[in-house]
Amino acid sequence: MKKIKIDWNYWIIRFLFLMVVILGYKFISNYQIAVNSLRRFIQVLSPFIMGFVLAYLLNGAQKRLEMLIQKFNLPFLTKRSRGLSVLVLYLVAIYLVFVALNYVIPIIIVNVIDLIAMLPAFYNYILEVVQELENNNVIEIIRLEELLTKLTADYSPENVLTQWTQALTSLGAFTKSLTSLAINSVLALIISIYTLLFKDAILDFIAKCSQKILSEHLFESSKRWIQTTNQIFYKFISSQFLDACIIAILSTITLLLLDAKFALTLGLLLGVGNMIPYFGAIFASIITAIICFFTGGLSHAIYVLIALIVLQQIDGNIIGPRIMSGALNLNPIIIIISITIGGAYFGILGMFLAVPAAAILKIIVTNWLDDSLIETEEQAETPLQSE
Repeated sequence: MKKIKIDWNYWIIRFLFLMVVILGYKFISNYQIAVNSLRRFIQVLSPFIMGFVLAYLLNGAQKRLEMLIQKFNLPFLTKRSRGLSVLVLYLVAIYLVFVALNYVIPIIIVNVIDLIAMLPAFYNYILEVVQELENNNVIEIIRLEELLTKLTADYSPENVLTQWTQALTSLGAFTKSLTSLAINSVLALIISIYTLLFKDAILDFIAKCSQKILSEHLFESSKRWIQTTNQIFYKFISSQFLDACIIAILSTITLLLLDAKFALTLGLLLGVGNMIPYFGAIFASIITAIICFFTGGLSHAIYVLIALIVLQQIDGNIIGPRIMSGALNLNPIIIIISITIGGAYFGILGMFLAVPAAAILKIIVTNWLDDSLIETEEQAETPLQSE
């Protein structure tokens, strides 16, 4: 009896195509139900998504620790290098979180509370300046006092009391969401640990499934493209984070030397803002200068602003290029456009991820143009060879 040979690749591709068509039809015909179901499904998978993202961000450090352990050339350590590297990495991460929660976060909270307590004095000072300018007929057309009054109307005692009453009413829902966040965080931590431990098996399984479904040419080109984009994306994220940490430390030290208030909080603000190219550093520096103006006077604000400008120049010309080392090769205009679009549609997170996304899009377009050019040249050479 002749054995029947089944082309599983043929039937799997057609089954997947049929499922996509059915799901697409269901999504279009039941849009709101489909969106709610998709949102609920993403919420259920949120611990896994958080775990995979955490494992991806820690993958570079884990690989370095594993290579460092393997350099000892001890059989006991070499066989267990993966597990030991993951253990050391998470112990260090937990220790840093513990230090932040016990030392850094309390200082930031105190600084924020003090800053909020000083807001009425800032507001009264601005009103006095505006009133004086109006009395001297410097500004007559724009009623800045009325504008400031309208802007701060939402923060009147009555509105604040109403907001606090509503917050206390929804305290049960907040407690429930906080508990859910804690459970999801623990699950994400466990998932990230298992992902780092068994990442080779996971990637091998994904590669086998992709190789089975895709053609050889498409598989190789997709693999090459994913590797390239992963290197650029990870290089950008890790470099920006390291640069932000350096700027945060240097800014905090600079503000402490200049005897500025809220030095630690403002230094962290400058470090986080530095992760957004062009706009972030300027915005954080302006906020820092304004706060120093109200807390220390005009001359103090000018000294702080000059010191921050010098620090940003050192970062832009010495620290940044050495850390990035050509990770991105984008035109400044493309960077500004990508940050603007990312911030408009996805907020702060979009501004963080806009630049690597633009770099990945550039790779896609460049590869597509190169492939099209190669195909055009081959088609042009074919008639000549036949002749």
